[in-house]
Amino acid sequence: MEPLLVLVAGPEIDLGPVTRLLWAHRIGHRVVEINGQQHLFLARREDIPQVRIWIGQWREGQLPEAQAPAVKPLSRFIVTLAQIPVTLLVLLLLSGIFLWMQVSSAWEPWTMPGADLWPDQRFSLSAYADIGVVAFFLPALLHLSLPHLVFNGLWWWILGRAIERRDGGRVLLVVAMLTAVLSSMVQWWFAGPGFAGASGVTMGLLGWIGWRQHQKIRYPIPPMLLPMMVGFLFLSLVLDSVFPGMTGTAHGAHFGGLLAGFILAALWSVWRRPEKPRGEL
Repeated sequence: MEPLLVLVAGPEIDLGPVTRLLWAHRIGHRVVEINGQQHLFLARREDIPQVRIWIGQWREGQLPEAQAPAVKPLSRFIVTLAQIPVTLLVLLLLSGIFLWMQVSSAWEPWTMPGADLWPDQRFSLSAYADIGVVAFFLPALLHLSLPHLVFNGLWWWILGRAIERRDGGRVLLVVAMLTAVLSSMVQWWFAGPGFAGASGVTMGLLGWIGWRQHQKIRYPIPPMLLPMMVGFLFLSLVLDSVFPGMTGTAHGAHFGGLLAGFILAALWSVWRRPEKPRGEL
C-alpha cells in the first residue's frame, strides 16, 4: 500500500505537535523531506478523517496536547532505541573495538595509513588512491583512551540521533562514512600518519546539521553550537601554533570533517531528485 499524503509544510514549520499526537494514538505516519518541503504521510486510509480534523485544529492553534499512553519505562526505552538503530549500532561498534584494543595490538597498523608515502607524496593524487578508502576509514574506528571514546561517543549520540530521526539511518551512515574518509585524508595531508578517532566524523555531522539549519531545516540542536565549536577549533589551532602539541588536537581531521559535512549537505540539497508524491488526498 502506498503512503497517503495529508500535509505539505515548509522546512521551517514545526510538525512536532502533530506527530506527537499521531504517536500517542499509534497512528502510523512518516515525515519525509521532498524538494525542500516536509510531507506528512499516513499508512492507513481509515486514519485520514481524524488526522484532517487534528491538522485543522493545529492550524488554528487549538490542537489538544498529546496524551501518551501508559508505557513501562523499559518498553519506552526499547521503542526509543528502535527508532535510531544506526546510531546505536555504531556506538556499540566503537565500544567493542575499544575493548578489543585493550587485548590486542592488531589495530596499530590502522593508525599508520600510507606511512611510506608521506610527506614526499602528500600532494600526489595517486598516493591517496594507493592508500585506499578502507585505510583512510579505519582510523575513525579507533580511540586511544576512554575519555577520547566517551567524548566522541557522546557527540555521536547527540548528533547522530538527531540526523537519523530527521533524515534517516541510511543518510546518517553515508554521511558518517564519507566524513570519516575525507577527514582522514585531510589529516594525512596536514600532519601525516599516526592518528585515530572519530572526531572528524563528529565535526562532519555538525557541519551537516549546521548547513541544513542554515536552510531552515529543523534539528533538535542549538544553532549556536556550530559557531561555538568552530571558535573552539580556531582557538586550539592558535594554541598549538604558539605552544606546539599543547591541545593534542588533530586539526586536519577536525577542519576536514567540518568542511566535508558542509559540502555533503550542500550537494544533498542540490542533487537530490524531487520525489513526486503519490496518494495525495
